[in-house]
Amino acid sequence: MFFILAAALSFVDPMIGTEGTGSEYGGMTPMTGVPFGSMHLVPMTRTNGVGRTWFNALDRNLLGFVVSRQPAIWMGEFGAVVVPLEKPLEMESIDAHPWKTTIKAGGRTFELASSSHAIAVLTDDPHFGDALADIGSTTARTFRVSMRPMSRFKCHWRKFTRSLPQGKRLVVVGVSLVSAKNAAAAAEEALNAGVDSLASSAYDSWQKYFARIKINASDDVKKIFYTGLYHSLLYPRKLSEKCGTYYSAVDDSFRKGPGYSCFSLWDTYRSEHPLLTIVAPDRVDDMMQSLVEMYRYGGWLPIWPNPGYTGVMIGDPAAVVLSEAYVKGFRGFNVEEAFAAVLKNADVPQPDDMDRNWDDSGRDMPGCPETRGGLTWYLKHGYVAQDLTRESVSRTLDFSLADSSISKFAAALGKKDEARRFASRALNFTNLWNEAEGAFLPRNRDRSWVNPSQLVWNTRAYVETDKRSARWCVPHDVEKLVELMGGKEVFERELDGFFEKEFYRTDTVGNLSVHGNETCHHVAYLYNRIGALDKTCRRVRDILTRCYSSTRRGFDGNEDCGAMSSWYILSSLGFYPLDPASGEYELGAPLVDGAEIQVKGGVLKIRVKKSSKNAWRTVRVCFNGEELSSRRISHAKLVSGGVLEFELD
Repeated sequence: MFFILAAALSFVDPMIGTEGTGSEYGGMTPMTGVPFGSMHLVPMTRTNGVGRTWFNALDRNLLGFVVSRQPAIWMGEFGAVVVPLEKPLEMESIDAHPWKTTIKAGGRTFELASSSHAIAVLTDDPHFGDALADIGSTTARTFRVSMRPMSRFKCHWRKFTRSLPQGKRLVVVGVSLVSAKNAAAAAEEALNAGVDSLASSAYDSWQKYFARIKINASDDVKKIFYTGLYHSLLYPRKLSEKCGTYYSAVDDSFRKGPGYSCFSLWDTYRSEHPLLTIVAPDRVDDMMQSLVEMYRYGGWLPIWPNPGYTGVMIGDPAAVVLSEAYVKGFRGFNVEEAFAAVLKNADVPQPDDMDRNWDDSGRDMPGCPETRGGLTWYLKHGYVAQDLTRESVSRTLDFSLADSSISKFAAALGKKDEARRFASRALNFTNLWNEAEGAFLPRNRDRSWVNPSQLVWNTRAYVETDKRSARWCVPHDVEKLVELMGGKEVFERELDGFFEKEFYRTDTVGNLSVHGNETCHHVAYLYNRIGALDKTCRRVRDILTRCYSSTRRGFDGNEDCGAMSSWYILSSLGFYPLDPASGEYELGAPLVDGAEIQVKGGVLKIRVKKSSKNAWRTVRVCFNGEELSSRRISHAKLVSGGVLEFELD
């Protein structure tokens, strides 16, 4: 092999999460390329679609290879370039790595490598590549891709083929969303490099990030952890090209800038973006600036850009992510414009807000993005009215969280009046609390209650949750939630019941636990806020060991652009952001036996002292010798470096 494999990278298995029926499994493909690449090279075993990726490990035949930008199993593909085989070949083996993949099928061998804008395939198949024209372009895109007209959208490609000794053939394809000239330049660069050099460069790109974090753990934990890190570093995609230009889908133009897109914000604000502030801080400012530019050129912050507004999902997660970045000390983006953007999203309803019921799948969106759909009623009533806007409970809860984040953003900027205004709005979740039911229930505009069981699927009140689990979806104000539920004793008893009777059950979309949907990712850490510290440790350890595995199914639920994996990474290190914009992490019990993380201030050393091999209960945790009795630690402390020491019993 042409490089010495680093220990951490040796545990990465891109096949984790690639095997399953339907769409309720990891939903991953073995992607070859670079971190945050504008595209990745994926082996093709089936056609794709929403809820269906190009590759599934259960398939028997290899059909070809795809330059893919599909960001998640439930999102659409745009500008894919397929390099088909002359005929399907039966899969024999696949040796997949982030930087290089080797596939044997039908007696042929294919070695794959990719940069951010070009792929290279070395093969002994004499006809591979012939089915793709040397020069071309495609405007193909599937459902759940930017809903606005994209007349300038086009993926250009340029293919070169070179015959090599011993019957080998090198096929390279360069791609560009900007110009045919850029596609040709990328292809020429890949042709001159070849597979090994392209793979070596990609390997160095991965190693840059993997070298920042080392863990001491069992091989199985390392495999899940480091594969999770690989998953977490795939997105969002950086679309800008070497010329510094990217295609801006929000206004169908070409712009200068970082151009990150394919943010699964509703999923990733909870743990993926918090993880990136620790392991990839060099990327955060440009990601935030990309969100600001979507507002600048498209008029609104996005919820799920792919690559432009899609109308998929709800809430205002961009406000959470931008607020978190500023609170954590990131200053390399246009902060004042970012704050203006979150204010507009929070204060200005869409022009036709009162005329839509806001289908979160994107089907109801032609003409405008979904940014706080139902905001008119939220501003008027203090909640989203169910008889006017579907998914009203989840919208109200998500809007309240976003308002809390904006309040923290404003406070950090010294904007006291705005901080107070949004802190007051952040209490709007209380308007849907039904004391008799002990749950958040939908209400109509006349304030009458709606029985959720009487709602049909297309007028549902909740998103990826129900009335039983939605009552925990107030991570920004646990103290108020405790009060609503009747005090700490009731809160703890109900939370116990949730884990003992409801958490490990098949949810509404087929996951084997509610952890498969991100709405419950924070729930185990709620125990900390009522002083039941041992129960946080117990529940988190259960989730780590029951909901994740190193098998090809991988984990309980779709990856959703690193959302599932980043929860595992943070929780196995011993901390998790209950409320991302607070700039604090809740402390639990690490699964790893120790870790070292390169951070802004030096090295964060995580030390774990165990009374026995299977110890799971944190009895004491200290940072630089000072006990953290509150079981919280600030981001500023973590990234300053030092020693975070856990004692487990």
